[in-house]
Amino acid sequence: MSVNEAISDDLFKQLFRLFSLFADRTNGATCKPAQAEFLIDELLRELRRQTTPKVHDLPDDVTFNEFLNLLQVIFPDREDLQISTSRVFERFINHVIGKGFVLFRKVSSKKGCLNFLRKNCNSRWIFGWCQIEPGIVRLKETNGKEYQIEINEETIIEPPTSDGEQCVWMIISSPEITYQFSHLDPIQAQLFVKDMRLSKDYNNRDVLADFDYKRSMKMRPRDEKIRKELEKDKERLEVELEEERKNRLDEEIVRGLTTRLLKQEMEKSEQMQQVIFELRNKLDHENGHEATIEEKVLVKQESEAFENEEIEIILPSREDQIQQYAYHLYASQADDHITSDEEEIWKQNYNLIVSTQSV
Repeated sequence: MSVNEAISDDLFKQLFRLFSLFADRTNGATCKPAQAEFLIDELLRELRRQTTPKVHDLPDDVTFNEFLNLLQVIFPDREDLQISTSRVFERFINHVIGKGFVLFRKVSSKKGCLNFLRKNCNSRWIFGWCQIEPGIVRLKETNGKEYQIEINEETIIEPPTSDGEQCVWMIISSPEITYQFSHLDPIQAQLFVKDMRLSKDYNNRDVLADFDYKRSMKMRPRDEKIRKELEKDKERLEVELEEERKNRLDEEIVRGLTTRLLKQEMEKSEQMQQVIFELRNKLDHENGHEATIEEKVLVKQESEAFENEEIEIILPSREDQIQQYAYHLYASQADDHITSDEEEIWKQNYNLIVSTQSV
């Protein structure tokens, strides 16, 4: 069904009015599960069908769309749903408590000479339409003539009694005026009496609407048992939740203390690492200074050794020069008469002299 078809559909409008009647008293958008079941039971009761068993749990807040889905499952025949919806709509929206065809007649009472009431029951029975509303019973003959009976707290509604094949009951609205009703079906007679008493107990529409709302919120006995069990479970869970909350609070306190101690230890560790880093830098600096000194000493030793080697290399060359000079001087004095053997002996003697002088 499209949106336009749903808006123009009379059945959809009536169902929405019924749903809104109870939803407006809660939060304006959803009904309670008990209210949804109450409406469905009223629809089934109008078709003389068994009310819905408590098989599945409804959600806490029933939307109108969910309510329509339930009706489609329970009432597969649209015609049956339309008939029952019209009757329930009259009951809760138009506040028509009951209606139907009955036999009725007005009985007048007159005072006799002995000052007692005498009822005139010679009037004939009239076949007509009876409609019961809060505080009013409307009667209408087939020719269009209407009667209206005001019902208040002083009105007396007598229970039905058998009178041959008929079942008769009376409404005494005043000492002078009494209405008698008759129906061939005793069950229908009892239903009429029940509706008339309801009209007396709730004699205006506001009071009847409050009564209907309280009925819709009334849970089934099984639901009440389940509700009590759920309340016990709720209390138990609340106690456990409170204990868990306290335990979590204690854990948070311990965790906070542990975090603070850990933070302090981390700060101390960072300080110690900083001290170690500074000491290590100082140690590296001192080791570097010592290494520099050692390098300087080593360089100095190497330079001294290198100078000694130069001296050792230079000294023999000077000796050679002196030796050559002495040799040439000796040779010049000896008038060049020196042989090779004498020259060799002279060099040996010269070397011995030089080595002796150096020692």
